[in-house]
Amino acid sequence: MRSLRIGGREWLLPTHADTAPRSGALPIEGAGWDECAPAAAGGSVPDWVKGVGGRPIPPGGEARTQAPDVAVRTTDDGHVVECTWRGERLPWELHRTLLIRADGAVEARYEALTTGSHRLPFLWSAHLMLPLTARTRVRLPDAARLRVAALSGAVAADAAGSEAAKWPRLTLDGKVRDLASPWSVPRRTLLQGWVDLSHGRTSIEVAEGDAHLAIATDGAGVPYCGIAIDRGGTRREKAPRRFSRGSAPALVIAPALGAPDRLADALGEWQSVTWLVPGEPRRWTLTLRAAG
Repeated sequence: MRSLRIGGREWLLPTHADTAPRSGALPIEGAGWDECAPAAAGGSVPDWVKGVGGRPIPPGGEARTQAPDVAVRTTDDGHVVECTWRGERLPWELHRTLLIRADGAVEARYEALTTGSHRLPFLWSAHLMLPLTARTRVRLPDAARLRVAALSGAVAADAAGSEAAKWPRLTLDGKVRDLASPWSVPRRTLLQGWVDLSHGRTSIEVAEGDAHLAIATDGAGVPYCGIAIDRGGTRREKAPRRFSRGSAPALVIAPALGAPDRLADALGEWQSVTWLVPGEPRRWTLTLRAAG
């Protein structure tokens, strides 16, 4: 998805031809709203996972670079777009029904299932790339567990790997930062972390000045939210390459079924993964609306 206009405002980072998902690239290198499945990072499934151990996953996952099956229809509730992605390396299917409601809200209804005979680890995430400015604010559950997955351009005193801090406080370069104001991270920093959500209904809110976007989760539960803060970290000389979106500061909000992005990590030290069980589809919903 390349545009998300709610409440009279475009929320996604501006896109162009070079920001389209491409093979071998990670989601943070692009823009827009990407569906990442069965994981958002590359690597191999650990050998011990029955039925699929050792199989490779490309950077960015499989779904992100696929052209899904698409159906468009109009109902009494509004316009509906149905998309289906199917795994090529692993046995999974992801269905998303996108409803544009009459009240202006965008409702994304998801269903995931394994098409194999064994349970399957699944790290779906919806990767929303938003502009980042000094006026950007993020609201997540206070004191929720915060873990850092990757950091460049600064040094963290806590929250490395499975060690936890409490949202929104994190010590970077010897100073306590308030990540609810993402611009407070040091310049040229790229921070990627994960915040625990409740296993029921949760609300995530992003504000840009007086404009507010609320993302509500529902259904079987979306237990994690990835957050990435790129305050010019792509401009560092040691960066392997410039991102396709250039060096524009960016904020990523990524509701997810597992953390972090690599299956090996989620199944290892982090122990934060959702399993799809044969014959038991998992369903959840994201509802996005302008908040007061």
